[in-house]
Amino acid sequence: MNPPVQGSGAAPDRRLRIELLRLQADYERLRFTHSACELARALRPEALAARAHDHLGALGLGWLGRGLSFARRFPVLLSLASAVLSAPGRRRIFLKSLLVGGLVWLGKRSRKDDTPA
Repeated sequence: MNPPVQGSGAAPDRRLRIELLRLQADYERLRFTHSACELARALRPEALAARAHDHLGALGLGWLGRGLSFARRFPVLLSLASAVLSAPGRRRIFLKSLLVGGLVWLGKRSRKDDTPA
């Protein structure tokens, strides 16, 4: 193997190599910027809530995901529920009414399932 000859051909090779390195650095910066934008988009609250809803649905807990989306849509109801649950005297009444509401809902649901189509 002959060593590279230092002469008129070495300068264009060096310039070409420098230009290729600059292009590679530009590409890596662009790829990094794109990845950062994708990460920021994935970490938005809407995206996190949608992913949580999908994962809960896959686990069979879709009702919990629907409840979270309902609470996100109507924050006043969430605030009201937390205020009622934080008061010790009202907590018992709230839980009893929640239990009765759940039983009524289950009764209507089972009645709807029993009716022939």
